[in-house]
Amino acid sequence: MIVRRVGPAEAEVWRAIRLEALGKAPEAFSARLADWQDRPLTDFAAQLEANPTFLAFEGDAPVGCISWVPEADDPSRGWIGGVFVADRMRGKGVGQALIATAVADARTAGITEMWLEVRAGNVAALKVYEQAGFAVVTDPDRPRNSCGCEIGMRRALR
Repeated sequence: MIVRRVGPAEAEVWRAIRLEALGKAPEAFSARLADWQDRPLTDFAAQLEANPTFLAFEGDAPVGCISWVPEADDPSRGWIGGVFVADRMRGKGVGQALIATAVADARTAGITEMWLEVRAGNVAALKVYEQAGFAVVTDPDRPRNSCGCEIGMRRALR
């Protein structure tokens, strides 16, 4: 398995894993499959242009994805999102490899803390994030993203 950043020229490859993610784990994302399945490939390419996105590959097939974005109001803070690992690859370290790659990229870009949000019922994801060094933040005034998830997690990158 390899993990690498993908750009607009690989929009079709990202589209395949993104739609699989939205279809198989709709509760994990703020986006909905219905909102993306009929969009033109240029919309997927625009997302790849705007947000650092990484895919895990087994051979030529994408088996996982992750993106991160800098926070608009605080350029030292980044947000992890769009995390998905195909069913057949779960438990094989794909999630850890994706997170490590995104965190390293964010650190290189000057981000000093990464945040993410996760649904309380997504126990497997919570475990992966904790193993990757993220800690649950219980402060009710914690930063929030747009997914409406109950649990916020943070990792310092210094």
